Amino acid sequence: MNNADRPILTLKSTSQGDPIDDRPIELGVYDVLLPCRQFAIDHKVAEVGRVSLTAEFVLRLLKSVDGMSEDDVAAFFGFDRRDMSFVLTEVETQGYVGRQDGRLWLTTIGQALFRDGSSHPEIFEVERRQETIGFDLVALAPQDRRFLDDFERRLPELKLIDPAKASSATRRVPDAFRKFYTEITSRREPSATPKRSLYSIDNVVAQERFSSTVRISVCSTGLRPSIAEPDLSDWRPEYEREDRSLIIEAASRFVEELKVSRRADDRDAYQVLIDLAPEFLKDFTRRDGLSAERYYREALARAGDVRADRPTVPVLGSLFTRENTRRLFDIADYGMRAVSEPSTLCVWIAPQTPFWGATNSLPAILAQIKTRILAPAAGAPGEVENATIGLIAGKAAKHIEMAFDNIGTCDAPSFPPALEILLAPRVLIAAIVNAPIGLPNGAAVPLGLISFDERVVARAQAYVVDRIASFSISDEMCGKIRTDMSNSILQADSDVGPA
Repeated sequence: MNNADRPILTLKSTSQGDPIDDRPIELGVYDVLLPCRQFAIDHKVAEVGRVSLTAEFVLRLLKSVDGMSEDDVAAFFGFDRRDMSFVLTEVETQGYVGRQDGRLWLTTIGQALFRDGSSHPEIFEVERRQETIGFDLVALAPQDRRFLDDFERRLPELKLIDPAKASSATRRVPDAFRKFYTEITSRREPSATPKRSLYSIDNVVAQERFSSTVRISVCSTGLRPSIAEPDLSDWRPEYEREDRSLIIEAASRFVEELKVSRRADDRDAYQVLIDLAPEFLKDFTRRDGLSAERYYREALARAGDVRADRPTVPVLGSLFTRENTRRLFDIADYGMRAVSEPSTLCVWIAPQTPFWGATNSLPAILAQIKTRILAPAAGAPGEVENATIGLIAGKAAKHIEMAFDNIGTCDAPSFPPALEILLAPRVLIAAIVNAPIGLPNGAAVPLGLISFDERVVARAQAYVVDRIASFSISDEMCGKIRTDMSNSILQADSDVGPA
C-alpha cells in the first residue's frame, strides 16, 4: 500500500466539542430598560435641490461684484466654456441672472434671494417647525416612546456609559438631531425626505423622561459555552446598531454582570437531574455524579424536536429562548394527552442567577401555561386564579413579583442555588442547572431536561412537596400545592436530591 493511501489514525478530541460542533448557542434572553428623554426641538426645514451648489456660489459672487464679465466669472471658478454654459443655463432658467454686453447681473428675483442683507442666498422656502423627539441617554440616538406594561416598567435598566454626557443631553441634542435627521424624517414623513433638508436648529427644551426596552440575546459557541456576548439583532437592524455603539457597549457590560462562579453545590443540582430521570441520564452518570461536560456535548448535538416516543429531551439554554419555549409547549401538548384532570397550578423554582426572569418571555410563558395547561379554578369558569407560584431564594425582584400570581421566598432554601425547576403537576417537568461549563467563572450555561414522562413528573412532584414548607407562602396555598401534587398518576419511586 502506498503511504499516501494509508489512513491516518488520530485520538478523539477531549475538548468540549468537535470543531464541527462549534455552532452558536443562545444561552438566554433579557429585556432591559433603556433610559430615554423627550426633547422639544424648534428648527427650520427647507426645500432642497432647486439649484446646484455651483450655481449658489455664482449667485453669491455676483452679489458681491455685480456686473462681472462672463470670462472673469469663468476664470474665478476655473470653468471651461462647457462648465460655464451649464451653470449659466441653470441660473438664467430660474430667472436669477441676466446677461448684458457680455456681463452678468443679478435680476430682481436674484437680488430677492439675499434677504436681510445676508451674504447667503436663501434658495429654499424655509418653514419653521417644532418636533418632539425621543432620544436615548446612552448613545443619544432617536428612540420612539411606547407604552410599557407593569412588568416591563420593573425590568432592570441599562447603566449609563457616561453619566456626565447624559446630564448634558440638552446641549448635545442639536448635533444628534442633525446626525439622525434623515432617520427621523424617513419615519415621520417618508415622502418628504428627498425634498427637505434641515436648515437650522433654533432651540431645544428637555421634557419628560421615559424608558424603552432593549432585547439582548446572550450568545456563546459550542467550544466556549461560558464565554458570552450580547446579540441585539432582535432589537434593531444592523445599520441602525452601527450608530448606537454605546448601547452595544452597555449591553456588553450587562452580560458581564451575568457571570457566575462554579460552586461546590453545583454537583447537588446535577444530582437532582439524575434523581429525577435516572433512566434518561444513565449513560452520563458516573460514580461521582453527572458528567456535565459529556451531557453538554450530547445536548448540543441532540437538541431537536419532541416526539411521542421521546418523553424526555435534553435542553440547552434558557427556557426563555424561542426554541426552548417551543420545545416546552410541545412537551406540554404530549403531556396533556395523558391527563384526565389538569392541575390548577404550576410551580417555578428560580435559580440564584443574576437578573433571572428579566424578559417579557416570562409573563408570556406563564400566560400560555394558564391557557394551555392549567384547569380553571373552581367557581371561576374559564378563569385561572392564583395559578402561578414562584419560589425565590431571598428577596424577589420587582419584575418577578409582577409576573407570578403568588411568590414564596426563603432565606435558606433547600434547593441547590443553580437549580431551576418548572413543574406543571401531572403534565410536565423542566429541570435545568445554571452553572459555568469549562471555566471556573463565566456565563451560566443552562443545561437540563424537559419531560412529560409520568415517572419523572411524579418524582419532581415529590421533590417539591417535601421542600415547599420552608417558603413564605400561606398555609392555604401550601395545602393546595400538596393536594394538587398528591393526585399523581404515579407515586414517586425514590427520594430525590439532598434534603
